[in-house]
Amino acid sequence: MVRGLYTAAAGMLTIEERTAVTANNLANVDTAGFKNDLLTYTSAPGIHTWRTGDPSTRDSRGYSVPQYIGVTNAGVLDTSIWRDFSPGALRHTGNPLDIAINDELGSGLVSMLRVVPQSGPGAGEVFYTRAGQLKISGDGFLVDNQGRRVQGDGGDVVISEPAQVEIDSSGNVLAGTQQIGRLSLAAFDDPQQQLEKAGDNLWRIKTESGASAPAGNSLDDSCSLEAGCVEGSNASTVTSLVELISQMRHFEASQKLIQTQDSLLNLAANQIGRQANQ
Repeated sequence: MVRGLYTAAAGMLTIEERTAVTANNLANVDTAGFKNDLLTYTSAPGIHTWRTGDPSTRDSRGYSVPQYIGVTNAGVLDTSIWRDFSPGALRHTGNPLDIAINDELGSGLVSMLRVVPQSGPGAGEVFYTRAGQLKISGDGFLVDNQGRRVQGDGGDVVISEPAQVEIDSSGNVLAGTQQIGRLSLAAFDDPQQQLEKAGDNLWRIKTESGASAPAGNSLDDSCSLEAGCVEGSNASTVTSLVELISQMRHFEASQKLIQTQDSLLNLAANQIGRQANQ
């Protein structure tokens, strides 16, 4: 009976983690470039259980002999979060500075913009994002929608003179007919192992993976840009809501199992014990 409590409790803890992940997906269904998360889990390792100190089981010398009960299964354990790097649907905006990244089909690569915050946590560090909502800052730099400077082949992209600025499919930043810069996109061949979420719709290189920052510019051979569009989130409102309902039902089932186990323990400790003493 006590084993049932462990199994139900482990299930409830895992469902709690799954619900947090699903709720975050649901909250970001309208976030440009957001990538859906999925909690992965596995069976908890079995524990061999023995009964010791039982006076009814003794050997010829009078010593208590441990009795094998069986394997205790503690339910499930959450292991890691799997990131879904599939592209989101493109949304046309008409803004000449908005871009959506088109990775070449079959290349297996995931390309991202390089951006550098100028203040706050991570200032000066290179981050990566799929959110292509760009604009020109008050001091003349091409930045994302949070003011982080977008990186080109030579570093920051500087807009020195006021003009009609747009970005073409090759990543060239044009002021009228003059090219004033070119975006530099990073390509990852194994983003699950190379990248981790850094918050605020950003990614960074995993330090423990030993992966180095990608060299070169993926616009040269593995992707192109869709101007006047942004890539939407690949999280689904309907899927997330269905998952939340399913998780709630599983949590309630585990909760009822704990209540049942508690009732059985109460029966064993009180009524059966009382009957034995009569």
